[in-house]
Amino acid sequence: MRHSSVALILCAALVFSLPLHAQDSASFQPKGKFSGYMFGDYYYNVQQKDTSKKDLNGFQFRRIYFTYDYAIAPNFDTRFRLEASQAELFSNGKIGVFVKDAWLKWKNIFDGSDFVFGMSPTPTYEASEDVWGYRPLEKTIMDLRGIVAPRDIGVDLKGKLIGNGTVNYWLKVGNNSGNVPESDKFKRFYGQIHIKPTPQVQLIASADFDAGPRITDLSGQPRDHNGINLSGFAGYREPNKYSLGIEGFYRTIQNNFHDPVKEALALDDQTTIGVSLFAWGAVSDDVRLVGRFDLFDPNTSLDKDGIYLFIGALDYAPSADVHIMPNIYFQSYQADFASDVIARITFYYIFK
Repeated sequence: MRHSSVALILCAALVFSLPLHAQDSASFQPKGKFSGYMFGDYYYNVQQKDTSKKDLNGFQFRRIYFTYDYAIAPNFDTRFRLEASQAELFSNGKIGVFVKDAWLKWKNIFDGSDFVFGMSPTPTYEASEDVWGYRPLEKTIMDLRGIVAPRDIGVDLKGKLIGNGTVNYWLKVGNNSGNVPESDKFKRFYGQIHIKPTPQVQLIASADFDAGPRITDLSGQPRDHNGINLSGFAGYREPNKYSLGIEGFYRTIQNNFHDPVKEALALDDQTTIGVSLFAWGAVSDDVRLVGRFDLFDPNTSLDKDGIYLFIGALDYAPSADVHIMPNIYFQSYQADFASDVIARITFYYIFK
């Protein structure tokens, strides 16, 4: 698609035609920092849609992060992060390790804005995941349902639209291949406006356009196959006291669905929607109650294909960086009235 290449060329031309800010680096010393976190569980499958997994139980690590942040110069930072995950296994079945982040940030490339190149986060749900604060219990809804990948290789321009930081922007052009090398000429374009009217409140509107290759329908006719995502988030947080959030999205993919009720050869656009409500509140200095409810409809043209998710947890933190979280994970499938019920004790610890 030609406009993908044109956009990349214009973006590069804009960035590298900007004057380099003078930096007083005489006293600067490059420095690095290692950090990371781990979380896993003891789990017991009380009930499963896949009945062969009922009563399965055991200990597991669901994620291990190992991160190195390095300040190259006063205006250049970089990050390299590895992730070990049971979702990525080696051929011998052991837990796999892959590159999660590998980016260079040119800070304050012009007043109030940073430029990022490499494998880096996508804009869509970074803030909502921060307000949710319980990634060890589950991903946020758009990540969980595969609506937008958490990482993409590309270029970002992000910063302040208003000098005090109450209105911010984030633009990104990426391969749309996640952590996988590019295999086609099509790109994904992301945009976000992030408003912080007070230190407690965050309001976010995001959109992205997924440029895809044309496909052939059942009659042999070429059809467009692009995707558009619109999402919004509102959150309120009082640090160490409580947090509330609501996140929703609307996604359309052109000619991605064959409705058997309609003309046999016709393709329809597929629309997917979802909404997530979550909250946590402190009971004491080291105990919190956590709750979340999600509604996900993968195709609004079909009946009874919705998925409902409920998570309830108690978070006990004997140390600021150590969390023990007994929790119940309940997921219900509208299509066949089946459900997954998992009892877990989740362990989460941070090193920095």
